[in-house]
Amino acid sequence: MRALRTRKNREASGRFLAEGIRVVEALVDSGLRTRWVLTSSSLTDSRRGEALMAEVTRRGIPVRTVADELFASFAATEKPQGVIAVAEIPESSRRPFEAPPSRAVVLVLDAVQDPGNFGTLVRSAEALGAVGIVSLAGTVDPWNPKAVRAAAGSSFHVPILQERWHAASSMLREAGYAIVGASVDGLPASELRERRVALVVGNEGAGLSNEVRDSLDHSIGVPLRGRAESLNVAAAAAILLYELTR
Repeated sequence: MRALRTRKNREASGRFLAEGIRVVEALVDSGLRTRWVLTSSSLTDSRRGEALMAEVTRRGIPVRTVADELFASFAATEKPQGVIAVAEIPESSRRPFEAPPSRAVVLVLDAVQDPGNFGTLVRSAEALGAVGIVSLAGTVDPWNPKAVRAAAGSSFHVPILQERWHAASSMLREAGYAIVGASVDGLPASELRERRVALVVGNEGAGLSNEVRDSLDHSIGVPLRGRAESLNVAAAAAILLYELTR
């Protein structure tokens, strides 16, 4: 379980960690294969924890219960909720991106490095109806425990494809997507007329890479009326996704 905190071991084993009651509830309900669950001895002191354990038991998922002090040594949070699951990373598939409906939005992440931002972006994309997410090279591992926790279960429901830009952009263009980059000086999203849009958001500090910027069809942005020079990548993406999917 401690080994799965590193990307190398997650990729080698094909497994990831899901921590916290809400996230494990979503995992168990998602259909992804949960290998086993570690719980603290106090988890079932709450009704929600008791209900979660009843569902885990009903589904036949192996459980190991340890003292609260030992559980804390495995947890990645300051205030552990008493449950961590080990699950299998779902296989990536291009199918949701290659055969989209007539109107569709894909979120593309270009070197987004903060796992909290990544998870928030996944959560926003799933909540606002994006058909999938493409994670480009240089982006944090989608199955980083902090990213999974920040996504609050959305990682289990929206397809996430890890790909390099050349292959990803070719795939998206062949499927009829206009490739649009988020930029401070971009046009308002309301002016776009394309029905299939791949929205690319960039690194927290550097923005979009030159490779991506040079191959965009359009740039769109959120008009800023205050003195702030830019928005957090997750906040900007949520606003743009809302505009593109409504």
